[in-house]
Amino acid sequence: MSIEKIPFIIAEIAQGYEGKENLVGDFLKAAHRSGAEAIKFQIFHADELALPDYKYYQLFKSLELPLKVWEKALKEAHDKGLEFYSDVFGIESFKELQEIGIDGFKIHTTDINNINLLKEISSSRKKVFLSTGGCSQDEVSQALRILEKSEVVLMYGFQAEPTDIGDNNLNRITTINSIFKKPVGFQDHTLGNSQLALYLPFIALGAGAVVFEKHLTLSRKLKLEDYISALEPDEFKAWAENLRRAYFACGSKDWKLSSKEIEYRNKVKRAVCSLDEIKPGDQIKETDLVLKRSDSLEAIFEISKVYGKKAAKAIAKNSIIGKGDIL
Repeated sequence: MSIEKIPFIIAEIAQGYEGKENLVGDFLKAAHRSGAEAIKFQIFHADELALPDYKYYQLFKSLELPLKVWEKALKEAHDKGLEFYSDVFGIESFKELQEIGIDGFKIHTTDINNINLLKEISSSRKKVFLSTGGCSQDEVSQALRILEKSEVVLMYGFQAEPTDIGDNNLNRITTINSIFKKPVGFQDHTLGNSQLALYLPFIALGAGAVVFEKHLTLSRKLKLEDYISALEPDEFKAWAENLRRAYFACGSKDWKLSSKEIEYRNKVKRAVCSLDEIKPGDQIKETDLVLKRSDSLEAIFEISKVYGKKAAKAIAKNSIIGKGDIL
């Protein structure tokens, strides 16, 4: 997947809108103010996701909104410069979202083996964020084969309401990247009011994550759905700005000195000097030499170039050994 802006930050609303159109609008404004590149909701029909006997079935029913609400929200998001994504849990809602021109889809862990849905999503050839949290390597491989026509980012992390720090296993990001050769994202579910909710994504950034999905809530005091792992708008904005600054610290993986590193090296490297007086014709030994900083243009900086050489002339104690001082 071609990520035009790294880090790519998604304001995850999930079910936080609680089936209320006015909250959808409030979240769009909050996501824009928070500096995210994209916003993501969970948009579905309850009957695609669960049977009526499921304990959260009525909650899912209460979240349903007319498609025109989402069509309006999509337009508003684009007007604000936000990309618009949704988790998709069924073919009917997939087709509806496809019809209104959504930018792409998130595939939840619950659908890693939902072959029919994966095939439908693949046919859209749109961006896909594929959750790998709680999934086996074989399951991810199978899903990627089905999604071969799609631009896929593998999203790592899982929701444990909230996820304990020790359960994040952020080193797995490098493993996922090396196995599948796909961009990897971090979907963070750390307790929203903890300090590590702000800092854990920085570790993921260093491990190679390029997409960051972070829950956003209007206020944790409101206790809206999915607030437990969420940041408030001002927190989200500060976090996003710092994450972007930190990205530049990661730099290149290539071991090639930059011009500034070379400049620094030239300032701090030490020249070969005589520890004691060396007479003309003497063979120079290790014990005759010491390294010290000098501004001399004649200085030799590699001590191996002086070992075993003969002194061309007398070299005073504690002085630079220059190119013309050795044979």
